[in-house]
Amino acid sequence: MSKVITISNDYLSVDISTLGAEILSVKFLGKEKIWQGSPVWQGHAPILFPINGCVYDGYYDIGGEKYEMKAHGFARKSEYKVVSEEKSTATFLLESSLETKKTYPFDFKFRVMFKVACTTLQVYYIIENHGDKTLYYNVGCHEGYALDGKVNEYFIKFDGEETEVKNSLLTENFINEKFTDIKIGEKGLSLGEFFTPENDGESIIVENIISKRATLCRGDKEELTVYYSDFPHLVLWTEGDENFIAIEPWTGLPDVHGSGRKIEDKKSISTLGGYSSKTFYHSITFHE
Repeated sequence: MSKVITISNDYLSVDISTLGAEILSVKFLGKEKIWQGSPVWQGHAPILFPINGCVYDGYYDIGGEKYEMKAHGFARKSEYKVVSEEKSTATFLLESSLETKKTYPFDFKFRVMFKVACTTLQVYYIIENHGDKTLYYNVGCHEGYALDGKVNEYFIKFDGEETEVKNSLLTENFINEKFTDIKIGEKGLSLGEFFTPENDGESIIVENIISKRATLCRGDKEELTVYYSDFPHLVLWTEGDENFIAIEPWTGLPDVHGSGRKIEDKKSISTLGGYSSKTFYHSITFHE
C-alpha cells in the first residue's frame, strides 16, 4: 500500500508518494505549485527511468534478447522503499527484482533524495550498478507546474546569452524529425507561439541545451526557476487547454520511427560500468 511522505520548512511543504517516488504537491508559502491532475493528464511529477520517451515498437535488444519497455520506463509505476525520512529531507529506493528483470536485465539500485532548502526543492537521482556488465539507462524529470493563467500568457527565460536553440518536436513520445530553430525573444521563449491548437499533444525537445537554468515567467514576474546542469536535454509539454506546463530535464532522447533495436545504439543512451554509481541533480526554486 502506497503512502505519502511530507518534508517541509518555513517556505515549502512537499508531499511525495512511495508509488513512483512522485511529487504530489509542492506548496510554496501555502500556495499549490504542482499540477493536481485532470481527466486529460492525471500526473503530477513522474520520474522517468530507465528510459525517456518510447523505444521503437515497444522493445529493444540486449545481448540478442528481446525486452519490452513501456513509455518512460517502469520506475514511475513502481513502489519505492523509504530509506530515510527527516523533517526537511527524504530518500526513496527502487532496486532490481525478478519483476524488473523481465524488462530490464540489470542489477541496480535507484535512489531519489528530496531536500527542501529555503525556497528551493533539491532532487538527487543516484543510479548504482550492482552487476559486472555495463548498465544502459536514462533518467528524466517530469514536473508539471500549475499555472494561474493560460499557457500563452507565459514565457521561459534561459540563463546566459542564448538567443536560439535547436528543437526536435516530440509526438506520441517519439521524435518526429521535424527539426526547427527556436528564436528566443527579448523576454524569452514565448510558450504561446508553440503550444497552439495545431500542435496539441506535441512537445518541444531542446537537444544539448547550452543554458542550465530555465525560469518560468508571467509578465514581469518570475515564478520559478528549474536548474538542470546534469541534464543535456530539456523538454517542454502541455496538453490541450489545461493550465499547466511541464519543464522536464532529461539525460536521454526517445527513439525515432525506424530506430535500431540494440540498446547500445540508442541515441543519447547513458552507460554505467560494473559496480559503479552516478548521481544527477536538479532543483526548483520558487520566487515570491
